[in-house]
Amino acid sequence: MAVTTKTGDRGITSLLNGERVSKDDLRIEFNGEMDELNAFLGLCKATLGECDRIETVQRELMIIMSLVARATAVDKPVAEKEASVLAQLEQITASTEQMERYVMEHTAHRSFDFVLPGRNLVDAVLHLARTKVRTCERRWVSLRRAQAASIPEGTTWWKMSEVIGIYLNRLSDYIFCMLLSMA
Repeated sequence: MAVTTKTGDRGITSLLNGERVSKDDLRIEFNGEMDELNAFLGLCKATLGECDRIETVQRELMIIMSLVARATAVDKPVAEKEASVLAQLEQITASTEQMERYVMEHTAHRSFDFVLPGRNLVDAVLHLARTKVRTCERRWVSLRRAQAASIPEGTTWWKMSEVIGIYLNRLSDYIFCMLLSMA
């Protein structure tokens, strides 16, 4: 596969479903933010030397990005969607539940204040990743709102929308708790 196709030279790109969209389409914008988050997590992984937890999150981000890149404005009801998409949504849901357990374990009997990032390099890069998750979450809300008018409830998009929104909200908490566990 060629890296340079020249098909994007006029500001148009393709989604995984073959749909051609503007490079500022909200799905492309969201996936671009997620790609940047993935890069920040790569920096965290390299700095922290902790590969497993962070790499798992990176793989989950790539699943989410592929789901978004496949979503269409004329989506099918959840029951009719392909099994692989439903399995991916179940995987993201299970991961969200694991993050929730981790957060509960690391926040029991603690009080919280805003923190000043930069105690050390690891702390700084984890804070960058945490704040980037919040940016991704805001872009997700924008995308959800824009799609709400054109996609009927009960479709896979709505199920995906709920699963991804919850995942992103928990992910920032999860990264914050990674910081707490280092303190």
